[in-house]
Amino acid sequence: MVDHLSFESHHTSSNTTDMIMYTSGKSIHLCPLKKTLNMLPKLSHIDKIDSKDENKKSTQNESEEEEEESEQIMAKFKDRPGKKSEKKKMQEMVQQRAMEPWINLNFVPNGQYFSREELDKFKLPHNEVDQKDPDIAITKVEKEVINENINAIRSRQLSQNEIKSYSLEKKIKILLFNAKMISTKMLMNLLHKCGVSNDESVSTILTHLKEIAVLVRGNWVIKSEELYPDKTISSHFGLSFEIMRILRDYIIYLLDSGQIVNRKNIGKMFNAPPEEVKDVLTSVAVLDQTKTWKLLVTDNDGFLETLDNYNEICKEQSDWWKTRIRQINTWLEQKPKKNSM
Repeated sequence: MVDHLSFESHHTSSNTTDMIMYTSGKSIHLCPLKKTLNMLPKLSHIDKIDSKDENKKSTQNESEEEEEESEQIMAKFKDRPGKKSEKKKMQEMVQQRAMEPWINLNFVPNGQYFSREELDKFKLPHNEVDQKDPDIAITKVEKEVINENINAIRSRQLSQNEIKSYSLEKKIKILLFNAKMISTKMLMNLLHKCGVSNDESVSTILTHLKEIAVLVRGNWVIKSEELYPDKTISSHFGLSFEIMRILRDYIIYLLDSGQIVNRKNIGKMFNAPPEEVKDVLTSVAVLDQTKTWKLLVTDNDGFLETLDNYNEICKEQSDWWKTRIRQINTWLEQKPKKNSM
């Protein structure tokens, strides 16, 4: 801001004589002027600012000149994009794909044992497995897993190659945990894939099988004692192992006899929440198109019928179920009922 103004006089050059005229009434007064001065504002402060700007511009120009004097760098691109480089990249990709092994896989829904088997094909190529000595590998692992407790969670974590190191009884248990419900013939095929010799007798396999599984419409289901071990509780609401065993066996009995399973009614009978009842149902059954619970496997492959002791196996399983149903009915009768309001 400018707080004051200053003026400077300048002579005006003129060839004529300037005069000042004054009129008053009928008279006129003329007075000649010796000099004429032109008063113009003095702007010296602006000149000072201009000098500063000129100094700045001069310094900038000097710095630009110094920058221009710096050395220039020439950059050359080794591999510029072009037809030759694209061809070379394509050839490298083709060679890399040719080096990778081609593995044929089958689509299997998640949660089934066969899905784990297909995953093993992708993770464990046959070349790597064949190069190792199976006898040495198994003997090392057997020392670590001989006392291992096999449950449903651990069974889902094991691969087909890892199952080979377990005993026959544990192999059967692992496959039953994963398959939930399986026929005898399919179980035999899976055992052979998991390292069981083809010379292994069927009677030996059935002996171990009857200890940990029950027969339902010609197919094997793991016993509730194996699924809910002693001194354990349910995952959702902490129900005791006795209730979970009785609940599961009762549901299997209803499904096997063709009766309709109602989740709410069963929950009231056993004082079990809907989540616990659903977990038990999904271990042996599935909902069909009519929203009705059906067994996971209803077809019988007829393999057991070819055995000499088929009638003996059926009688043993029938007697076991009759005894179990009597135990369940006794438990329901003695179960404390809720006080009615």
